[in-house]
Amino acid sequence: MIAQIHQGKGFGGLVSYANDILKKNTQILASEGVSLTSNATITASFKAQAKARPNVKNCVGHISLSFSPEDYEKLSDVEIAGIARGYMRRMGIVNTQFVIFQHKDQPHPHVHVVYNRVDNNGNAIKGDSNFKKSASITKVLTRKYGLTFGKGKDKVRRERLKGKDAIKYRMYDTIKAALKDCITWQQLRHALAAKGISLDFVRNSDGSVRGVTFTDNERHVTFAGGKLDRSLTFGNIDKHMVNMYQITDAPNDRPEFYPHNDAEYIAHLTRQYGQDLQGIHGTPADSIEDAFSHTSTSGQNGGSSSGAIGVAVAEVLLQPHVAPTAGGGGGSPSGGWRDDDDEEKSKNNSYIPRKRKR
Repeated sequence: MIAQIHQGKGFGGLVSYANDILKKNTQILASEGVSLTSNATITASFKAQAKARPNVKNCVGHISLSFSPEDYEKLSDVEIAGIARGYMRRMGIVNTQFVIFQHKDQPHPHVHVVYNRVDNNGNAIKGDSNFKKSASITKVLTRKYGLTFGKGKDKVRRERLKGKDAIKYRMYDTIKAALKDCITWQQLRHALAAKGISLDFVRNSDGSVRGVTFTDNERHVTFAGGKLDRSLTFGNIDKHMVNMYQITDAPNDRPEFYPHNDAEYIAHLTRQYGQDLQGIHGTPADSIEDAFSHTSTSGQNGGSSSGAIGVAVAEVLLQPHVAPTAGGGGGSPSGGWRDDDDEEKSKNNSYIPRKRKR
């Protein structure tokens, strides 16, 4: 069972879509407080009550509840209506007008609940868009009724997605595919850049990394990694790449470019390649990583050419025209935007450097 939550300003278009008998084979399972004579009377009923609280701009509530095709034979119309009512009650959507429309145009059972966010007493309904609460409730109801849990994003029908959802799944698929061949953050950044996606870090005030964001450069849409999928948070991606690194034959420590500060990273390079770079400061860590990732060559015995790397790094560090990248701020490209809801909210996931043993 999956729930999607939406809010809006106009009832007319939503009611026409939800109660499209010809295209959706719609059936009304339950309702309260509205006239069901026609789409026009349903809409008029909702509008009349919404006028009691004109300051509620998004007075339209819309929830779609979808069930697995495997549950088609298990669920009667009465049971689906009961599950929808139970979901609404747990979400605090009570004492208000609603209609539960069932669509039968897909192999999986699903309903659209249209409700008034202005209740019968003229009060605004609050907390009905809490996605974490919704996720918990759907899990409880799925277990309670013995329903099938979703199989994850791989089962989502991409061809039916539109707008931001389509962008989100395209980015998810691209990032997951790129991760199969990357053991460093720099490799991932380059792989995604080739696909039109920017990778940026969200940092704490001390420069330590606390999150990662991804931007579709063509459409200027940015998502925090955790908003795309929990497997794409900063911590989970880093853990994945550490595991990938440990099963390869790569030498020494896994190179990284998200240190607490540039001086710390220069110290890492000094230890790694034996070059005296400690006196150089103020260079973006991404530029440093670019230098040695592009100049590393294999010797006859499989070793890296540390001298060439050190020289290249020194050249990059000393060039005054090297500009800082966006990696430190987690910002989107020029002209882009970020939805506030897509920012990382966690305050306790600051990155702590780990010592890795081979």
